[in-house]
Amino acid sequence: MSRPKAILFDAGGTLVTMDPARFGDIVEPIIGSRPTPEVMVEAHYRAMDAITRNSHLVTRGAATWWPWWLGQYLEYSGLEAHPDAVAELSVSHELWRAPLPGALDGVQAVKDAGFQVAVVSNADGTVDKDLAAAGFSDLFDVVIDSTLAGVSKPDPTIFTIALEALGVAPEEAWYVGDSALFDLQGARAAGLSNFVLVDPLGLQDYQPAVATVGELPGLLDG
Repeated sequence: MSRPKAILFDAGGTLVTMDPARFGDIVEPIIGSRPTPEVMVEAHYRAMDAITRNSHLVTRGAATWWPWWLGQYLEYSGLEAHPDAVAELSVSHELWRAPLPGALDGVQAVKDAGFQVAVVSNADGTVDKDLAAAGFSDLFDVVIDSTLAGVSKPDPTIFTIALEALGVAPEEAWYVGDSALFDLQGARAAGLSNFVLVDPLGLQDYQPAVATVGELPGLLDG
């Protein structure tokens, strides 16, 4: 693997996850219970694996696949996929504000090593604020939010926007994300030189993979 100039990161499932308190406040009045933070993190990756295995849903648009994913997430969290809970989560903001273990230290180490760092995220227009609330304030050189950019992964255009803002060529950048569907396909289509999968449960047959972003500096040094 060639040494890049820039590392681009996904946000949800890579750097941050849903805030347990906020999530619980939304679903508990509807379902009657809330999951533990540990269960929520595992549910995220299982739901990502599920959408990868049902990729045909993505072709129908976010109005189809996003509620479906949220229903899977609720079920993997041990909760009922109640339509009202799915509907509330679909329109809720300030959810993705809990930093994942190792993520902040990992990004800081990559930046300290001299790499440019950026975020390319399918988000609701608030990813910059959510990352700041999670402790990543002023850490990234560029943050691209799909709602603000007007294009979403896996469309390679969203990666091109980030690369042009950084001033690097596709072959000079890596992408780090938790989805073999949205992230891997988009990064490959954009011509990025390498993709690193965040897969703490070992659900995907893909390498290179890391359990957390905290392991990324080791790959860059290798």
